[in-house]
Amino acid sequence: MNNLHLKSYTKFVLIGFLMILTLSKGFSQFTVSHAKHGIPGQHEGFFYALPQTVLKVDFILEKTISTQGPYSQYAERMLGVKDFVNSNATSFRILDVIVTQLTEPDPEAVFYVRFDERTSKDELKIPFILQDDGILLAAGNETLLQASKTSLVEKTLVNSPEKKNFKYYAERNLFQRIDTIVRKITIDTTVIKLPVLHPTWEDRNPEQKARAAADYIQTVREARYLLVSGYQEINYGNSLIYMDHQLKQLEEAYLSLFLGLQEKTLEEQTVYYTPSRLATGNITIARLSKELGIVNSNSKGEAIQLSIEPAGITQNIPGVGQESLESVTVINSFLYRSPEIAQIEVSYNGKTYTIERLKIPQLGVISVAPFNKTRLNFDAETGQIIKLIRE
Repeated sequence: MNNLHLKSYTKFVLIGFLMILTLSKGFSQFTVSHAKHGIPGQHEGFFYALPQTVLKVDFILEKTISTQGPYSQYAERMLGVKDFVNSNATSFRILDVIVTQLTEPDPEAVFYVRFDERTSKDELKIPFILQDDGILLAAGNETLLQASKTSLVEKTLVNSPEKKNFKYYAERNLFQRIDTIVRKITIDTTVIKLPVLHPTWEDRNPEQKARAAADYIQTVREARYLLVSGYQEINYGNSLIYMDHQLKQLEEAYLSLFLGLQEKTLEEQTVYYTPSRLATGNITIARLSKELGIVNSNSKGEAIQLSIEPAGITQNIPGVGQESLESVTVINSFLYRSPEIAQIEVSYNGKTYTIERLKIPQLGVISVAPFNKTRLNFDAETGQIIKLIRE
C-alpha cells in the first residue's frame, strides 16, 4: 500500500472514530441502574423511585360494653327474668370495611441515574422533576401538571351521649329498726309492765335493697297504667306524653339494677397492607378479638381475609423480571411501571364486606422507556407513562 492510500485510509478510520465518539457522547448522557450501584459523591447523578400502592383498610366496629347490675343475682327470683347481664364484658363486631389507596416509594424499585462525565454542558441541560418522596414525575422540557388523585373517604362516627350507670343505686343505705323493750315495775304485789320503744338505724343488706327496688318498679308500672288508662280523667295534652316518657325512663333505670347495662359505641381501627407479587389469593391481614377489636395476624382471634386477584392486564407485556432487577442497566432510558388491575375483597367469618377493583403498580411489570429525543411524563400513583412527546 503506497503512502497516498495509507494516508486516505488513516483519515477515513479517524473520521469514523470521531463520528462514533460524537454519537456516543450525544447518546450516552446517562445510565440508569439499581440504587445499590449508585455511589453519591463519586459520580454525578440522583436517585428516583417507582411508586407502589399501600392498602389502607378501615374497620368500622361496634363496641359493646356490658355491665352487670348490682342486683343481678336476684333478677330471676324477684322479677322472673332469665335474660340479664351476668358478668362484665367488652365485645366487638365488624359493621363495615372501607378500602382506600395510598402511594409511597417502592423500596425494591429505587434506581440511580448516573450522568456521563464526558457529556457536554449543553447536553446535560435536561430537567428532571421528582416528587418530594423521590417518585419520578417527568423528564424533559415538557411537564404535565398532575392533580392529586389520593382517594379520601370522610367518615363521621356519631355516638350517643355518655350515660351514668345505675343512677338509682346510690340510695339511702340505712333503715330504721324499732325494738320494744318491756320494763317490769313491781310495787308491793303489783307488777306493772311498761313497754319502751327503742329506735336504731341499721344497714340494709343487698337482698333488702333489691326487694325495695323491685317493689318500686311495680309502683312505677302501676302509675304508668293509671296515667295511660285515663284514671285521672284530665286532659293533660302533650304533658301526658312527657309524663309517660319520664315514668318509662324511671322504670328502665330501676330495671337496669337487675338486668345490667349494655352501652354500644362506634370505633374505627385501621390496618395497612402492601400487596406483593409473591402473595396473592387469600391473605390473613389481621384478626378480630372479641375483647380487643382488631389485632395483628399473629394474635388470637378470628382471621380477617384479604383476597387479591390480578385481572391479567399486563401478562402479555414483556418487562424486567424482579429477580434481575438489581442487575439491569439501561442507557439513556428510564425504568417505568405498567400497573396491574386487581380485584380486592375483604371477608370475615364467611361474609364479604367490600369488593374493590384497584390499580396495583407492584403487581404489574417494569419496562424500559427510551429517552432519546423524547419528553416523558409519569403518573405519580402508578409509575406509568401518561404523556410522551417524540421530537
